[in-house]
Amino acid sequence: MGVVSLVVAIAVGAGVGLVLRGRIGVQDPLRRQEASGKSDPNAVVVTDEEINKLVDSHGKALSSGNVDAFTSIFDKGNTTLIRDQRKVFANLRKVPLSEVSYRVLHREGRAEDSFGRAVKFTQDVAFVHRFAGIDLRPVSEWYRWTLEKASASAPLVVTKVDGAPPPMLSGSSKSMYYPGPWDIWPDITVARAGASVVLAHPQDAALARRIAPVVAGAAKKNLDFWKRNGDPAAPVPAGFVVALVKGQSQLGNLFRKEKAHEAGVSIPMPAWASLGDDVKIGGTRVVMDTTTSFFRSSAGIQEISTHELAHSLLAGLDSAEFSLFGKPNWVIEGFAEYAANRGVPINRNVRYQEGRAYLAGRLAAPFSGRLPDNTFWDFKGMTSVNYLMGHLAMRYIAQRYGDKKLTSAVVATYRGKGDDSEAALFKELGVTKADFERQWASYVRRQLA
Repeated sequence: MGVVSLVVAIAVGAGVGLVLRGRIGVQDPLRRQEASGKSDPNAVVVTDEEINKLVDSHGKALSSGNVDAFTSIFDKGNTTLIRDQRKVFANLRKVPLSEVSYRVLHREGRAEDSFGRAVKFTQDVAFVHRFAGIDLRPVSEWYRWTLEKASASAPLVVTKVDGAPPPMLSGSSKSMYYPGPWDIWPDITVARAGASVVLAHPQDAALARRIAPVVAGAAKKNLDFWKRNGDPAAPVPAGFVVALVKGQSQLGNLFRKEKAHEAGVSIPMPAWASLGDDVKIGGTRVVMDTTTSFFRSSAGIQEISTHELAHSLLAGLDSAEFSLFGKPNWVIEGFAEYAANRGVPINRNVRYQEGRAYLAGRLAAPFSGRLPDNTFWDFKGMTSVNYLMGHLAMRYIAQRYGDKKLTSAVVATYRGKGDDSEAALFKELGVTKADFERQWASYVRRQLA
């Protein structure tokens, strides 16, 4: 279980408006080519206006439900591409989106030829969208289109669609929130889960319908906790998007492209054009692997759902300030574990015996009484016990200071600036890190005795 490292959200989200506008603005080479090509009637020139019109019409076709107009921009000779894009259209029309549009980003390649030869280049396009009643702000998935124009009088057509690579320093994914399930599934099952939705491959339709009430219950549990203990004016979602996959290969190939190690993940997505907006993370996409042990029982599904939705609940509060190592995992994962296991005795926790082994010195590293560090979070199989240490830290804070103070301290971490986010938690609690660690270590020893 986990949340995609917020280094991703920080690198993109902190300046998403700037990043997007920067990529949109890389047009000078094309303008120079456009100006030089206008003097020759035989020149093949692709103008900004032509590209903008193509992209804009694509979004309007999706909004209006016109599949023929939606697919009209694609190469008519490529029957496979047309078929795949009709599938994308059908899937997107099933998903409860309140806003959709396509926006021009960066382009590369030769967009003009003075000798009348065909031109071919790539154009990155943002699919800007918003799940109705769920996303705090519109978010975007980035495509890379291959555009071709055969002659001066020929139409501009899309001949290939893929995911666009991310900007520099934006995490380990090879794409920007691509592919969505609408891109790669033959059909989408949409199961309502209260104010949330569960998306599933058609072969998992029955599972999605069975899981939906559990997801709704997990959302209610988190939202009820927030209503009792959180800031009522803070931007938190009323619902969540959950997608079901089978196996880690699929887990790492939905809303991202990277090697996955989790059982489930909450992927934060930067708000589109967030300059001047306090909300930097517009929404999240929760993806859960149904082949894991969590899906062997309703209790397990409830646990993983509550954990991931706890991440998603607070994502919109992230400052998205750059941090070399990201927000402290012991806080981020510890709070999600606390949310998922609140009220359950610690000796019934699945990690309890592992924690006892840790204190007895039987793991790769001995218990030092220090909070887990992000740098060594995954050191030699220590990840699971580090989750437990974070969980116990949250339990200690709740017992010592109360749930309202716990919530405000965790929110202070999310809103913290850069590498000072951990310090924000201790400041909120009114304790030094050294004193907190000493008290927490004593608590851990008592709990795992």
